Amino acid sequence: MLTLCALYQVPPTHYKLRGQTRQKREIDFYLIGDQPYACEVKLMGAGNPESADAVIARDSQVFIADTLSPLNKTQLDGLGIHWLALRDLQGYRKFYDILQTLHIPCTPFEGDLETILPQVFRQVFKVDPDVTI
Repeated sequence: MLTLCALYQVPPTHYKLRGQTRQKREIDFYLIGDQPYACEVKLMGAGNPESADAVIARDSQVFIADTLSPLNKTQLDGLGIHWLALRDLQGYRKFYDILQTLHIPCTPFEGDLETILPQVFRQVFKVDPDVTI
């Protein structure tokens, strides 16, 4: 999530790590627009349809997944939950659309992902500039 936020230049005042839902359940991440939006992150790959159930159980508004089945996508759309499947072709680009919909300040990313990622990782993980990534 921090990498996506850095890629789209989301100001740190518009996200926070961890928190609790109204039901006192732990949540992975919050995006902050005109209200806090709970984000659930599941990066466990294909073959785990139950991973989408977590977003429902935690009353999350945003779901970031490694992969999602067509059925999961349809169900999440029906529930009004914003989703992103990172393994979809250019899947990370959907994050910008989600940010725009939630009125979260951001900048579109039009560059080459492979070129920019080392810089983003240095920023996110506070890596020494002399270390090769």
